[in-house]
Amino acid sequence: MTKRIYFATDIHGSEVCWRKFLNAARFYQADTLILGGDVSGKAVVPVVARPGDGFLIRQFHGERVLSADETAQVETRIRDMGFYPYRTTDEELEEIWDDPEAVHAVFLKVMRETLTRWLDLAEQRLAGTGIPLYAMTGNDDPPELQGLLRDSPVLTETEEGLVDLGEGITMLSFGYSNPTPWHTPRELPDDEILRRVEKKAAAVERPERAVFNLHVPPARTAIDRAPALDGSLKPVVKGGAVVMESVGSEAVRRVLEEYQPMLGLHGHIHESRGAVRLGSTLAVNPGSEYGDGVLCGALLEIDGKRGVRHYQLPSG
Repeated sequence: MTKRIYFATDIHGSEVCWRKFLNAARFYQADTLILGGDVSGKAVVPVVARPGDGFLIRQFHGERVLSADETAQVETRIRDMGFYPYRTTDEELEEIWDDPEAVHAVFLKVMRETLTRWLDLAEQRLAGTGIPLYAMTGNDDPPELQGLLRDSPVLTETEEGLVDLGEGITMLSFGYSNPTPWHTPRELPDDEILRRVEKKAAAVERPERAVFNLHVPPARTAIDRAPALDGSLKPVVKGGAVVMESVGSEAVRRVLEEYQPMLGLHGHIHESRGAVRLGSTLAVNPGSEYGDGVLCGALLEIDGKRGVRHYQLPSG
């Protein structure tokens, strides 16, 4: 029997990408949905109340005061881009905006509210379909969000252990990344990634029938290439072209080469969409264009006799 998996990752708070992801199973006739990490958005956008029913959203409309209807439309666009609109006042902004702890508390609040609403929507969309949903947090997601996923009745949070996908297929998941220039919430040195993932991999009875869902891609491959950055975190340009470099994990590469799972699911590097072979392992990174409201995904067919077939889908 063939298992048909739809895999996406790095939607970074984009409302429209989440909705498309939930619809993808039916559209592509997949029997399993897997979300590979980096669920949360990157910034809060203050929506500041003005006398009457108006609001000011400086990042999008400068000093022009928007009507209630205009504000709602802009808030939808903000959510689709992966940001969090936050209705506030001048007084609150003055009180908290220079206090990193207060800002972080607001950020966590809107993240939790958004993710809770997303999970409610997933419950509505997937009810009665029999389609399982698997998800984990990535390196950009604060640890506080993992509990929300773990406690949700609509999905299985995958990072804490091995998951049986059916058809004799085991999935191992790990959402941390190797160090980045941005010092994101969930980063580890490569030797610690190796130690933790190898401990999980050693418990997999049949690696050749396993899926290793590892957020960061293997180093020195076509799916881990990102722009090289200078000291100010700006892309390095030479001869009019952006210089690209390998930023994936040597630990992940070593684990894939050693255990040879049939499939590696990766993300993290948005620019490096594609698939590569490491021995008998097919490693896939669907890429990400969440900022444009575009969902990138991969369709994987796993067959006991033919192995894994990968369909790189058009962005949508």
